[in-house]
Amino acid sequence: MHENRKIGNLEKVRLLRFALGVFAFLFTAIICLPSAVGQSNTGKIEGKVIDREKDRPLSQQLVILRIHQEGVDVKQRETATDNSGAYAFDNLSTAFDVHYVVSTTYDGEEYVEKDLVLSEWVPKITVNIEIVSFTDDPSQVKIRQYTIFILPPPADHAPDQAVTVMEMIKVENTSDDAFRTDFDGQQTGLHLNLPKEYEALQIDSSFKQHLTAQADRLVSNQPLEPGESSFGFAYITHFGSGLDLSRNMTFDTDQVYVYVPEGIPLTPQSRTLGASRKEQIHGGVFTVYASNPAKPISTGQMADLRFKFDDAATQIQGGAGAMSRQPSNPKLIALIAISAALAGGFLVAAIFKVRAPSPKPSEDSQKPKAAPDASWLGKLDAADLERTRIARLEMITRLEELYEKHEISERVYNRLRKEQADRLASVLTQISR
Repeated sequence: MHENRKIGNLEKVRLLRFALGVFAFLFTAIICLPSAVGQSNTGKIEGKVIDREKDRPLSQQLVILRIHQEGVDVKQRETATDNSGAYAFDNLSTAFDVHYVVSTTYDGEEYVEKDLVLSEWVPKITVNIEIVSFTDDPSQVKIRQYTIFILPPPADHAPDQAVTVMEMIKVENTSDDAFRTDFDGQQTGLHLNLPKEYEALQIDSSFKQHLTAQADRLVSNQPLEPGESSFGFAYITHFGSGLDLSRNMTFDTDQVYVYVPEGIPLTPQSRTLGASRKEQIHGGVFTVYASNPAKPISTGQMADLRFKFDDAATQIQGGAGAMSRQPSNPKLIALIAISAALAGGFLVAAIFKVRAPSPKPSEDSQKPKAAPDASWLGKLDAADLERTRIARLEMITRLEELYEKHEISERVYNRLRKEQADRLASVLTQISR
């Protein structure tokens, strides 16, 4: 009996020691937690500068870091790469209202990486800068698909025979080098002709190349990098007895599509566009005209995009009939479509579920890529996927409203829109399976 009681007391002592040990561990963890969290208040941007043409790192290359914070003057730090071409900037803020720009200049060309953001969850990012060679051969640049939407003018626009035109372009630089050429006495990458008369031009700001309007063309002074890019823009134009969107193509163009909604009585008078078909797109019915895929449009060739209106003034100026069934905010639809296109490699056709033919994808483009939400999207049925698609569109719409009201900054807007566009692209991919 005495022996049993002694063993019981030993067990109690062991349990007490164990409990005290657990308590000490938890107490230490709680005490140390603030300092552990505090460690993630700073971050780091690092990377390498590489001469891609010669496949070698660039040592002693000056790299500049610009620090942007809302309400504060831009600050700048500089460093030079080491013998392996590596550079690093540490002790950087992870605050939400701070973003960074890294740049270097080589052989008169500036290489810039913009909108770099650190956070407590991602305190370190790697930004490699590749110095590239250039080609000036325009045959290396192909416009794979040129899609034009003709829509009613904005609701607040005067009834003066106006329409909104959205143009979505998928372009590919087939060379291994960036494309840059001397165009009208200036070094340019991408350059496109516009119709002769337009107003209120709006260009998608998330396109990597900065496009500017110069007379009747869009021009970028940045080289066009190898691979595919998708972008778009919108403008308002007017018609009399007809609408003329013709222009000389500045690069070889595989195919042109024009979408015309019911309610705009428009008939092509075009040598470029062929037979039509009907498509239901985003709640409206469109007539789709397409060029002959067997006859691509060559560089310098005129794309004949003339249309004749039948009783156009009555239909469009009245505005309350079939026109009202079309999307009421073409600019918003365009921004949503372009965001999805840029985020997931989709054309505007993807977001509207327009099934236009496209060239066979390259081997690289067929490589699987990780997609956000992929794991749980595969478990949803068709109805849930459709509700998810609508919810993503509504989120992007809400972001657009907040941005237009200046309730969020452009940087925050672009960051959140990109996130939602990525997720929308994943939904669209799942729906198409």
